[in-house]
Amino acid sequence: MERYGRWLAGALAAAGRLAEDGVTFGLKARAGGEVVRTGDGVSAAWVAACGRNRWRWARHVRGEKRALAAARRVIATSPMVQSELTALYGQASHLLLNPVLNPVATPTPAAEGALVFVGHGFARKGLDRWLALLAVLPGRSGHVIGHDAHLPRWRRQAERLGLGARVTFHGAVEAGPWVAGAAVLVHPARYEPYGNVIAEAVAAGTPVVASAHTGATCLLDPRSIWHPATGLAGLRAQVTQALAAPLPPRLHPPTAEAHLAALLALVAR
Repeated sequence: MERYGRWLAGALAAAGRLAEDGVTFGLKARAGGEVVRTGDGVSAAWVAACGRNRWRWARHVRGEKRALAAARRVIATSPMVQSELTALYGQASHLLLNPVLNPVATPTPAAEGALVFVGHGFARKGLDRWLALLAVLPGRSGHVIGHDAHLPRWRRQAERLGLGARVTFHGAVEAGPWVAGAAVLVHPARYEPYGNVIAEAVAAGTPVVASAHTGATCLLDPRSIWHPATGLAGLRAQVTQALAAPLPPRLHPPTAEAHLAALLALVAR
C-alpha cells in the first residue's frame, strides 16, 4: 500500500489532479474518505481465513464497515474482495485491479529451476505450506523473499523438514529478479486481497500457482489456482504440472496509465 500510495500521489501530481480541496481518498477501508480503496481487503474475511478470534476483532470489523458505508465510492482490488464486501458487509463496490508499477526485472540466474516465495508476514502468506511443498519435491531448491518478525522460527521449521541445504531466506531484498527468474512462483496464502507479486509474475511470464484465497488469481488459468481443501497432494500436483507445462495467464494486469484513468473516472462520478 505504501508503494501504491507513493506512486498514486506522484501520478496525480504529474497529471495536475492533486489538490488540497480535492476528493479525500483512503488507501484502505478503515482509513475512510469519500473514495475508499480496500487495499488490505475485508477484515471479516481475514479474521475467518486466518483463524483469528472474531470476538476480539469485532470492534475493528464494525469500524471498517462504518467507514465503508460512509464512503461515496468503494473500490475493490479484486473480484474476491468485491464478493466479500457484498457477502459480509452488504457493501456495493467498483472493481479496479492493481497495476504493475515496477518494470519487469532481469532474472537472477540463482532462481533458475527453483520455487520462489515472496511476501511479508509469512504465516498469512502460507510459508508453512510452501515449505511442506518443497519437502515433497526432492531436488528442488527454494528462495524466500520477504520479512517476518519470527524469522528464526521459520528457519527452524525449514531445518526440521530437512530443507536446510535447499532453501535460502534472503530477507527484504528486491523481489523482481527472483520473480522473473523463478521456475514457479508459489503463493499458498491463507488470505491475500490481491497479491501484487502474482501480477508481477504474470507480467514477467513466470508460471504461478496460487491459493484460491488470493485476489489476483483472477489473472490466472483456473488450473493454476490451488484449493486448500485438496491439501498438500493437490498443491504438489499443480506445481508439478506448472514445472512440466506452464499454463498461460487468463488476463494481464492493467497498465499504470489505464489504472489511473479508470480511478479518475470513478472519482469523478
